[in-house]
Amino acid sequence: MNDRRMDRIRLTFSTSGPVRAAALAALALLVSACFPNPQPANPTHTGHWAVRSPESLPLDVVEYTWTFFNAGRHIRLTGRVRNNSDQAHQAVTLELTLTDEIGKVVAEGQTHVFPAYLPAGSEGSFELVSLVSSAGRNLSAGRLLTSARALPR
Repeated sequence: MNDRRMDRIRLTFSTSGPVRAAALAALALLVSACFPNPQPANPTHTGHWAVRSPESLPLDVVEYTWTFFNAGRHIRLTGRVRNNSDQAHQAVTLELTLTDEIGKVVAEGQTHVFPAYLPAGSEGSFELVSLVSSAGRNLSAGRLLTSARALPR
């Protein structure tokens, strides 16, 4: 009798594969309808314009973005710069100041350009992680002020 019962159990499981797959698909649809995909916790914002200070090397910001994280207390600022001079620069340090639309400072700090050696006309990247001032809690548009300096030759 035990053998017959085991055969019945095996038969039940072998035929329930398509039924099980359909039930799982229906469950997945139900869950996705009840719990829609949330908005990303850390949306990325694209910068509107960047300006370099008069004393800066001729490195211009090509693009930059920022992302808030850690409940809006920190910001990650990333971007690319182009060496618009006729000479290479080595070990470039960027001083960055991100302001809101009315000029209040949101974040500031220093970082390095990668790669460390930046030939004339080439591009490099940067990343800065900084604390956020209260001005930046709802920053939708920003302005980036940059100042670049390099190791003397």
